[in-house]
Amino acid sequence: MQQGPPLSVVIPAHNAARTIERALRSVFIQDISPPEVIVVDDGSSDGTADLAAAFGSGAVRVLRLGQCGGAANARNHGIGAGQGELIAFLDADDEWCPGKLARQVALLRANPAMDFVSCGARLVAPDGSDCGNLYPGRPPAWGRQAWRVLLGYNFIATPSVIVRRQALTAAGPFDTALKVGEDQDMWIRLAVAGEVGYVDDMLVRVHETPNSLSSGNFQDQLVYTLPMIRRHLERQRGELTPGEADAILGDRLGRLGRSALGRGLRRDGAALIIGAIRLGNHPARNIALLLRATIPTGWLKRLLRR
Repeated sequence: MQQGPPLSVVIPAHNAARTIERALRSVFIQDISPPEVIVVDDGSSDGTADLAAAFGSGAVRVLRLGQCGGAANARNHGIGAGQGELIAFLDADDEWCPGKLARQVALLRANPAMDFVSCGARLVAPDGSDCGNLYPGRPPAWGRQAWRVLLGYNFIATPSVIVRRQALTAAGPFDTALKVGEDQDMWIRLAVAGEVGYVDDMLVRVHETPNSLSSGNFQDQLVYTLPMIRRHLERQRGELTPGEADAILGDRLGRLGRSALGRGLRRDGAALIIGAIRLGNHPARNIALLLRATIPTGWLKRLLRR
């Protein structure tokens, strides 16, 4: 194997006995042999920690946390325990495709100003079928202005990221107060501070599981993710015109609204879509969407008059 620069792989794992070995196999088939692989057992009650510790004749370092503190807390522990100048994230449910590390590390090597790099990801259904792009309709962005796109929508899967340790140190830890969206918050902070790289290829397989955070409750997006985006918009007020800020927030509200309507949450969806319309986000398309959702006309008119 080609020897790469010092690199630590951080894998948070909670009750992942069914999938942890698949994730670890995907690490050890890479063209670059990582100096250390750290599995953070996040208070598991199954055999996750023992399976990880036994993998590859002890090639994996396991940190055992006494109780489940969430993915953000587990990643923070893994980062703190690692020694690599580069940190690669992987989730215990997911896997890397061959060549993923080598291509991304080469991009970082060639671009010293680049703080972190991501790549495309495929969604895999519970039955193993390939569902295609994890983020359809969300074109990726890279360079110094990628943070503007990330405020509008996320296109970065956590297992796709390799980041320089010095950039993580400057950005601060993952926000443990965020039940969801802590990864988006980190990517935005990193992108505001430095340059973003992207390998335009599907090098990650994200497995959809019933208990994964990625399939979490819609209300969590309203409670955690949307306020987090509003805070970032406020912090970047000096870098955005009012029209740009409205367009970004309108995009977020429109996407959440369409998601709510797709789940049958008509009242939540309508309120979000109308908020998007007020910010100028695709008024004609969004009004047509509301009508197709068969919202009673009288209630719709009252909402629009508010």
